[in-house]
Amino acid sequence: MPNQIIWENKGVLSRYTGLFSPEIHIDVLDKLFGDPRIDDIKYIIGDYSEVNDDLLTEDNVEYPLAMTMGTASYLQDFKIALVAKDKGIIELCNSYIELFRRINTSWEVKLFDDIDTARDWIASVNDK
Repeated sequence: MPNQIIWENKGVLSRYTGLFSPEIHIDVLDKLFGDPRIDDIKYIIGDYSEVNDDLLTEDNVEYPLAMTMGTASYLQDFKIALVAKDKGIIELCNSYIELFRRINTSWEVKLFDDIDTARDWIASVNDK
């Protein structure tokens, strides 16, 4: 299974393994943002730490960002933690973060190299 969506108390862990493609990413975002539970969460952790190959390019970052922006228009104080170890995935995450910063939204997006540090950040910002 290339992706696993785990609904948690206040958020979602979206874990990717193996091959990562634009189609997989768009399918996951459709499932997440189409689920009514999205209205009640405060964060998404995108765990790409077990991706061993990717088919994404920087050109593939803009469409998922556009999908995200629809939800960002009404969900406030939302956090996205990205976890990556692969150099190519880290570069794509940084491109996504840079594009996200250019858009006027209250969401915070940050990159981490392990899930524990990402969870610590989520916990610290959700406690405020």
